[in-house]
Amino acid sequence: MGAAARRYAESSEAAASRPHLRLATANPRRAKARSRRSQAGLASAVFRVFCAAMVVVAVVGLARIALAVQATEAAIEAVKIQQDIRVEELQSKSLEADASALNAPSRVAAIADSALNMTEAGQVAYLAAPASDAIAATASSPKPHAASDGLGAIVASVMDIAAGEAQVMLVGDVGLSAR
Repeated sequence: MGAAARRYAESSEAAASRPHLRLATANPRRAKARSRRSQAGLASAVFRVFCAAMVVVAVVGLARIALAVQATEAAIEAVKIQQDIRVEELQSKSLEADASALNAPSRVAAIADSALNMTEAGQVAYLAAPASDAIAATASSPKPHAASDGLGAIVASVMDIAAGEAQVMLVGDVGLSAR
């Protein structure tokens, strides 16, 4: 094939003919002003980050203090509750001792004698109604009407309840449970 139409000169000659290139700014003062602005922007950004970090640290510190205060208040309240429990336990033990002392028959007799002016009965007397008098009383009384018969039953039940309550008040619950 054929040879190249053109021959290049030696490489040393080609390097000598090229000029050396360098970066030239249009105005060196503008470049300094731009670098100052970028540094000021960077400093402003660093300051904002620092301020934000300080705000976060302050908020975390306040939250920690608030939690510590709540924990201290809870501990104080727990101590107060424990003291109240101790007082109530002592009062409960005192009431149990009083109740056991009051349950003793000798104690009941002493209280009845001193506070209520009650004494033991010297002689007990019973009243007995003859059966013939009760039958005669019901036979001689006129029969009530149907409407008053219901009223009589109600009055009789109320009287029975009142008598039972009176017996409870006089004898007491202990006397009724002994039967």
